[in-house]
Amino acid sequence: MQLRVEKRFSRGYMMLFNYTFSKFMQATELLNGADPRPYEVISDQDRPHRFAASGLWELPFGEGRRWGRDTHVVLRKLISGWQINGIWTFQSGPPLGWGNIIFRGNIKDIRLPADQQRVERWFNIDAGFERAAAKQLSYNVRTFPPRFGFLRADNINNFDLSAIKKTKLTERVELQIRAEFLNAFNHPLFPAPNTTPTAATFGQIVSSTQNNYPRRIQLGARVEF
Repeated sequence: MQLRVEKRFSRGYMMLFNYTFSKFMQATELLNGADPRPYEVISDQDRPHRFAASGLWELPFGEGRRWGRDTHVVLRKLISGWQINGIWTFQSGPPLGWGNIIFRGNIKDIRLPADQQRVERWFNIDAGFERAAAKQLSYNVRTFPPRFGFLRADNINNFDLSAIKKTKLTERVELQIRAEFLNAFNHPLFPAPNTTPTAATFGQIVSSTQNNYPRRIQLGARVEF
């Protein structure tokens, strides 16, 4: 399902909103080698929610604008031609992958409320997992699913912002100066947590790197003629 809302450019600004809902199931894996057919499960490519919002605003100052159009020519040049742009992207994280796990409990208890999720405890490790290495089985009939739709890695939550200044040098020549702030609020995208119950870091996000770039600031200028 897709939804699109657009406010076309007028009065110096425009906005665009896009939302996509989807569900991706697959039956390509056998839960046990002797199973008669593949096990239907949520795909590791499933991303049920994706939302993107973008906007552009030409600031109402300077030449031909609401404010400052009658100021001194130098000041008018400085305050004219400013434009602010922004893009926000949100997307559900991928489902966590699980191995042949011994579990004695309620599967729904594995998930933690969003306000309790931490890097050091992404899900409830006390929900009923058998964590002792000596009690693990190698030849059991597996019943624990490889993935759940309600247990996922971190969501994408990213803001990109930019400011652009356009200045007419002559009738045909324009100078454009821009500053871009990628991942402007420096929101990390954490990798998936450890899902091996026998590991000391079970339930923790232990990677020293994030899955996106930290905040980056880019400055640039160009002349158009």
